[in-house]
Amino acid sequence: MIRVLDVLALVLAALVVSDLLLWWWRPEETFLVLLLVVAVRALLRPYALPAWSPGRVVAAGVAAYAVVFSFIAVTRHWAFRTHALDLGYYVQVLWSMSRGLGPYVSLPEMHAWGDHFSPTLYLLVPLLALFPGAVVLLIAQSVAFALGAIPLFALARRRLGSDRPAAAFTLLYLLSPTLHGINIRDFHIAAFAIPLLLAAVYCFESGRMGWFLVAVVLTLGCREDAALAVIGLGLWIALGRRRWGWGLGLAAGSLALLFFDIRVLMPYFRGEPYPHLYRYAHLGKSLGEILLNMVLHPLRTLGFMWSVEKLLYLLALLAPLGFLPLLAPWELIPALPALVHNLVSRDPVLFSHRTQYNSFVLPFLVLAAVSGYARLSPHLSLARRPARGLVLGLALLASLALTSRTLNDLAVRQWWGGARQRAAYAVLATVPPQASVSAWERFVAHLATRPKVFVFPVGIEQSEYVLLDATTVPGRDPNLGLDRRGREVTLRVAGRDGPAQYRYEVVHEAEGYLLLRRSPG
Repeated sequence: MIRVLDVLALVLAALVVSDLLLWWWRPEETFLVLLLVVAVRALLRPYALPAWSPGRVVAAGVAAYAVVFSFIAVTRHWAFRTHALDLGYYVQVLWSMSRGLGPYVSLPEMHAWGDHFSPTLYLLVPLLALFPGAVVLLIAQSVAFALGAIPLFALARRRLGSDRPAAAFTLLYLLSPTLHGINIRDFHIAAFAIPLLLAAVYCFESGRMGWFLVAVVLTLGCREDAALAVIGLGLWIALGRRRWGWGLGLAAGSLALLFFDIRVLMPYFRGEPYPHLYRYAHLGKSLGEILLNMVLHPLRTLGFMWSVEKLLYLLALLAPLGFLPLLAPWELIPALPALVHNLVSRDPVLFSHRTQYNSFVLPFLVLAAVSGYARLSPHLSLARRPARGLVLGLALLASLALTSRTLNDLAVRQWWGGARQRAAYAVLATVPPQASVSAWERFVAHLATRPKVFVFPVGIEQSEYVLLDATTVPGRDPNLGLDRRGREVTLRVAGRDGPAQYRYEVVHEAEGYLLLRRSPG
């Protein structure tokens, strides 16, 4: 039976490779069948693990993650699978900062600190100055996530007193479906909080308080709501480590900073109130009102946190960690503010396990899993197997199953350019570098190194050029129309002040893509 399963696993592995090359089926589907066979085989007779050095395993994992996910992220961008928001937004902000123009963006037109307060972005300005465009940001994000494994390994080794399980948790982090999901959702400066928070906890536990403060300040600079993670960190330091001065001071200071950012700083740059509290309108109209209602009406708040979708969200966060965080409830304290922030929202993006809103939750869950593992007795057995090894094995299987869709991004058909992709690049090459452009959403991140770029049809009244996929226009938008006579195109747009018409001439056309230049007069 064992030999049959081994042969079947080899056949399925070959089919996965075949799917990646030729796409007979979605590679993830074949991979899931392979995973099932491997799981059954492991239950019948555990695989013998190679006697590799844990340090080398971690180093190889870090390098592999950085290379593989840089490839996935960049090829997704080259295949026009990235978006105006958020990748195009951050490219434009950083390009503007690198040119000495300040953090301004036209997606929509505003000072960027009025949308999210992210001064940590200044650390990335030199990269955009040297390598303008989206590619360097996507690589930097993948490398940052990979480097987060280093403080995690050091922390796990410190807590467990052994390199092998520490390396296992490092690999679980690198295989995390949540980490993968964040990585392929374009670019988010908030996601840099993941390695920064891991570094902060390591510095705290090793007594490097200066570097701890540096990591905390950089985390707070990722985005205004990163204060939630630092509030949780402060509460954990106070309640879990009994460092009351440090912990309560950190929590109180971060809460005060959150109020200042939302009530004073960002409205100053935006010229109007903080815009992102609409997700919590059922709890109140302001941050203070929302927090007060949560405290005064705890049962009502718990009601908002319960649904089948939110339960599945929690399961997807915990299963890849073998549910070990539940064995270390005190170590879950740092994750609670951000986790509650996600659960009380009615926006499903916040309680999806593969989005950037888990950046302030994931690092603390992984560290809680390490502590939960330490609480499992090495002598405890389940089904005549050591419980520790069985739990880690199940966590690995859950991680691979939940992240199997990432495998599809490695398939040749997902990144190998076809005729339309080559045509799109030919059209993009004809857009003048500094011209203002209103472009199809998937083109915006490729055109964001300029002062004004808009998501079509926004901004056409002030754009010299319009770049669109004519196969999608007018589509289902009743407020948009397109008429063409030879090389002349008229766009009809219904706005607040009534319908308007704009006339253009066709500059370049290929495979349904149109580059239009505004006609004079």
